[in-house]
Amino acid sequence: MSTDLQATVQMLSALPATERPLLSIYLDWKPDGNGQRPQLQEFESALNAIVERYRGQHDERVSLEADHERIMNYISNEAPVDAKGIAIFACDAAGIWETIPLQVQVPTSVVADSYPHIFNLARILDDYETYAVVLADGQESRILVVTLNEAEGVGTTEAAEPIKRFDAGGWGQMLFQRRTDNIIKAHTRDIADKLGRVIKAHDVQHVIIAANDSIKGMVTDSLPQAIKDKLVDVIKLDLTTNLPAIMEILEPIMRSVEQEQEASDLAELEAEVRGNNLGVVGVSDTAMALTKGQVRTLLMSSGFQATGGECPNCGAIRAGLRPTCPYDGTEMRQINLREVFTSRVYQQGATIQIVEQSQFLDDHEGVGAILRYKDVAQTA
Repeated sequence: MSTDLQATVQMLSALPATERPLLSIYLDWKPDGNGQRPQLQEFESALNAIVERYRGQHDERVSLEADHERIMNYISNEAPVDAKGIAIFACDAAGIWETIPLQVQVPTSVVADSYPHIFNLARILDDYETYAVVLADGQESRILVVTLNEAEGVGTTEAAEPIKRFDAGGWGQMLFQRRTDNIIKAHTRDIADKLGRVIKAHDVQHVIIAANDSIKGMVTDSLPQAIKDKLVDVIKLDLTTNLPAIMEILEPIMRSVEQEQEASDLAELEAEVRGNNLGVVGVSDTAMALTKGQVRTLLMSSGFQATGGECPNCGAIRAGLRPTCPYDGTEMRQINLREVFTSRVYQQGATIQIVEQSQFLDDHEGVGAILRYKDVAQTA
């Protein structure tokens, strides 16, 4: 579930820099039409090239060779066959070993660095937020949690009494209908209570109600405001619909929600920048804001790439390759800014929005940030 992935990414972002190479591996694990995984050859070649690169450095080579053996054993014997992607983070010398099967495809890549490269995982978390879906009728309901392209049933409810038909007219019909309405209303309150507990347990960001026309109004009316604020759609769907059919209906809804959130964040960033308020754009100003802990939301183009430096002593980040830290004179460590920006977001409890297309970001080096507070004393 995404809460597990979120916690793993949080843990990886907090790791200190390693003295020996730390491998960050992403592997497209989806088989082709013949059941083969042709990307394995690309992966093995890249991994072998990294091991060979450190051939003349004893301690680095020993650590990498141990990692190589463990990784190949995992790929051959332990990796889930039903996964679509796999992420592995390994550094034998530092005692780091983390394997993450994914139900989302990822491009194959192998990188050796002193810190984990988590941008691809952050992108998955951004693209696949967690939804609760309630499928309900007057008699019963199913509650699903949808995350990382998977749906899982997490709860059910049932009305206190069976709901029966009553065909006679007159006062008897009116009394029966009133009693039926009361049973359904009590059931919808149970649904709202169960849904609230599911939202808390699974860190749900969005809610979708799926019901027939006669019940969906009652269900939505029973929700407390905190849940209504998460409600993104009310659709018509039968309680017995199977999971593949549910996902087929939900996917365009979820995609639309992500696009709307992306557009909203971009509009807020542009307004803050143009108003000279709580917004910065460009690599240098964004690096400064992350160094100072000002960032509330980082917006980064999906293709953003930049090189910079990080002070291993004070943690200052700078664009470009200046030799020493402007604050304490320590020699700067060369870094991939996309990866370090992503890690700082998680370290600081901020959020990240990875943007597929934006002319505004393209015009400002592909990156910007909405700030928590403004600090006009930008130095160094």
